[in-house]
Amino acid sequence: MAKRAGGESLAVLVYSRLRSEILNADLAPGERLKPAELGDRFDVSLSVVREALGLLAAKDLVQIDRNRGFRVMPLSLQALTDLTEARVINEGAALRLSVRRGGVTWESEVLAAHHRLAGQPMFLPGDPRRRNEEWARAHLEFHHTLIQACGNAVLLDICTRLSDAAELYRAWSGPGTLEHHRDVAGEHQGLVDAALAHDADEAAARFEAHVNRTRQILMDTSLAILGDSAAEPAP
Repeated sequence: MAKRAGGESLAVLVYSRLRSEILNADLAPGERLKPAELGDRFDVSLSVVREALGLLAAKDLVQIDRNRGFRVMPLSLQALTDLTEARVINEGAALRLSVRRGGVTWESEVLAAHHRLAGQPMFLPGDPRRRNEEWARAHLEFHHTLIQACGNAVLLDICTRLSDAAELYRAWSGPGTLEHHRDVAGEHQGLVDAALAHDADEAAARFEAHVNRTRQILMDTSLAILGDSAAEPAP
């Protein structure tokens, strides 16, 4: 794996590859990640692999176990419920502030972010069970843009971490589930309409319904990949 032009590190490249594999279900929740095997596969040193795994752990996509090493973050019903509740509280508060404080520049940025999101299919046209990574990036950007006018850097940092943690659940809520029959575009348009109308209560209510819908879909249709707790996989 050659170093990319522009100085992007090998660790970032390995991080990007593994992140894609995790979010596209090529690596399952709870699956062990052996640094030596990954080093051979990507033709990089153990230090590079460990740095990449550390970056993934910071995004709550990889779990570091003291005795077992590294594994893809396990999924659990309780963790999903707790995460959704935390997002409703924190991102909901940031959205309320952003809607109240945002000006013309913010309104333009919200429209632009929504336009980029609406221009991407959620799943790959040739493989409807595989999510479109361009859509996923645009989706994260859209939700971040909605709250970026809140004016509270601490709150924004909390929201970013929660959104990163939720990304694994979002990825698993789509393929083969009711996500295909859900009006996600309509939900996003509703958020835009409420935000641009500067209706903080309506925007927060729509956001809460939006994230709770994702949680419910995963709980209803994907229980096979979830446990009551993050159960230990077989060694």
